[in-house]
Amino acid sequence: MPYDRQQGGKSGHIDLVKNPDVDAFLKNCKYMREPSDEEGKSIAMSYLDVPSIGCLPEKIIASDASTYSKAISDRFPSTQVGYVKVSLVLVDLKEFNSLTEPGSRYVDPFKVAKMHRNANSIAFTLPGSNIRFKDEKTVKDGFRRAIFEQFSSDQTNLTKNGQYSLTDTLLAIHEGSVEIKKCPSCGLKWNHDLIFNKDYLIQECEHCRTNIYITDDLRIHEQVTDYGDCGAAITRFMNVVEHLLVAGVVRMLADDNPRALSNMGFVLDGPLAIFGQPADIHKRLMSMYHSVSEKLLSLNLQPPLVLGLQKDGQVMEHARSLVPFFDEFCRTGGIKKSFYRAVDDCYRGKYISEVSSANFGHETYYGQDFIYRTDSGRIFVVGIPYPFKDKSNITDFAIKKADPQNFGGLLARAFDLIRYFELDLYSNAIVPVALAHRHASISLVPGGKVLDIMTRAGLS
Repeated sequence: MPYDRQQGGKSGHIDLVKNPDVDAFLKNCKYMREPSDEEGKSIAMSYLDVPSIGCLPEKIIASDASTYSKAISDRFPSTQVGYVKVSLVLVDLKEFNSLTEPGSRYVDPFKVAKMHRNANSIAFTLPGSNIRFKDEKTVKDGFRRAIFEQFSSDQTNLTKNGQYSLTDTLLAIHEGSVEIKKCPSCGLKWNHDLIFNKDYLIQECEHCRTNIYITDDLRIHEQVTDYGDCGAAITRFMNVVEHLLVAGVVRMLADDNPRALSNMGFVLDGPLAIFGQPADIHKRLMSMYHSVSEKLLSLNLQPPLVLGLQKDGQVMEHARSLVPFFDEFCRTGGIKKSFYRAVDDCYRGKYISEVSSANFGHETYYGQDFIYRTDSGRIFVVGIPYPFKDKSNITDFAIKKADPQNFGGLLARAFDLIRYFELDLYSNAIVPVALAHRHASISLVPGGKVLDIMTRAGLS
């Protein structure tokens, strides 16, 4: 690490350039590459015509989130506070269709403003490095307490009776009981697991007498240190909160108004997966969505449409590399302009990245990825929840999860929704997600600067 204002040496790279070990290392690296002409044509031929049933949800809820963290001052670069903002936007199809008058090309700005008012944002604040929240013994203990308080706060309650907070949803997807095997503060294992339920959200460690919270089961705090950057933990928090908020809305509607839920669509920004320490809850979400679908089917209602749309990442990079081959194949009349393919493990391992297990995403994913090309030539990577309760029999599951037949009408409904809401303003975007991002994003200027000033003033 250089001293402040110290510049790097102009010849510092020479030792690396001349080192034969560096050259040997680079030659032994494999990476995703653009397919050859022969591979590209073969891949394009494996894509299927897109099904369509012309059935759109009456209402769509889109979710997006963003984080912001920065040192509170140049004199204390290791002292940080983190901010997370999650936005949920409701788009009513009737209101969306009425944005332009019949025979007119112009959008009514007042109706657009009304649509923006259907957005709700929830803000969270977390202690970063070198910040002890509410005089807890360590930064990590303060971070754990802050997560619990944020999860249990009134701002995450979806109803006035307070039955659908993030903590309630966490309990619900665990079927009412959460077990923690060791103290997240002192690290010691107990003689018996601590059982958390709606009556026992906080318990005490029998060794160090530190409070243990039900949210410690997410293990987000494990990435927190007293002196290092806590940005990764804050990002994990954001990832979990976004997925749990959407799951909470689905759960609430399944309990109170299943008919309305049947006519709704939910779009999350990113893959249907939970990464890092809290990844274990992905299987809880998978089971919950399956249970909701089964409940609605038993009532002769169609399951809700839940999507994850990826803006970037390996699958999207691969999909973009195929655009020239798709265009060429369309010109030669090989297939229609609109087509798709499930990203099965064999396809992923051959063209995108090595699949190191018998089932890709076994510890993280609760939805299957599909590459979808619309009539207009735009490329989308779409995730749809696995239509199974769990991942038992890994080898069999790895095959079934990518079989389009197992998704019933969900694929057609998903593709119809994306096609309908395609947006020219941004690359491979749809209107609901663009609206959600607008309300969730925190700009560096002026947003970040204002947060910096607020943080310094609050801490002082």
